[in-house]
Amino acid sequence: MILITALLAAGAALALIGPAVLRRADFGAAPAMGMAAWLGAIAATIGCAALALIALAWPGDPPGNLRAGAVVRSLAEVEPIVVTATASLLIPLAVVGAVVPIGQLTRIAIGHHGRGAASRRRHEELVGILGRADPGTGVVRLDHPIPLAYSVAGRRGYVVVTDGLTHCLTDAQWHAVLAHERAHLRGFHHHILGGCQVLAGAFPWIPLFAKAPAAVATLVELAADRAAAAATDPQALHAALRTVATYGVSAPMSPLALIDESLAARLECLSAAPESSSASRRSATAALLATMLLAPVASVVVVGLSAVAVYPFTA
Repeated sequence: MILITALLAAGAALALIGPAVLRRADFGAAPAMGMAAWLGAIAATIGCAALALIALAWPGDPPGNLRAGAVVRSLAEVEPIVVTATASLLIPLAVVGAVVPIGQLTRIAIGHHGRGAASRRRHEELVGILGRADPGTGVVRLDHPIPLAYSVAGRRGYVVVTDGLTHCLTDAQWHAVLAHERAHLRGFHHHILGGCQVLAGAFPWIPLFAKAPAAVATLVELAADRAAAAATDPQALHAALRTVATYGVSAPMSPLALIDESLAARLECLSAAPESSSASRRSATAALLATMLLAPVASVVVVGLSAVAVYPFTA
């Protein structure tokens, strides 16, 4: 079954080999490209699985199979017979293969959304009581000595900062941190990370999905850093991150903490020389291209091996 075999091979290559390729790349100077690579690999994996199920349930010969069969003509000739003879088994298998993953994904997504919405409501109530809106900057200030800043996603996303942050940072550093948090909101980073967490929760046995949340969390922090550095001053943001890191406090609400385990890599990227940034961009481009080639190469190899296995003496 040429088309189905090719689709499954492409999806399996992305799901199994993709994480290793992507994690070797240095996306420090091009975090947007890194997010595109991870999200593109995830979307392609899901697309391959969905198309394989559709082809499996298709009555008769699925569209595109004849063109695929032209590459391996002898295998294509037996394809309609196999599909017709086993249609009574293939269609129920395709239905089960679609319903079970969709049900699992829906269950995890509903739970994730419900917990997030409840947490945001409780947080908004507390901030409404303890915080005060700053009309000059549009942020919510909390009277607390520990320097802290984080963004809260939602229909009306907002940034929360403590008075301690204002007191321990210079004006330039404070504006750099504020720009970082606003970059999270503009880039919908909370939603991107949330989608990856839902997939990892629903399918933890798929390596690409399981490793995506940690990788994407680092990439969105790098992306927010780059946006803030471009809008303000890289050195000011670098100094602000080092100052806040000495307190070692994470945001109680946001999954995108200003200070996390990726801090060392972020500081290195902010202080990197132009030559290092150029090398990082080349590495990111190579990783993106390698990931894009995984699917078609795997398809060709597996289909070719299938043809040899079925007709070892052909040619």
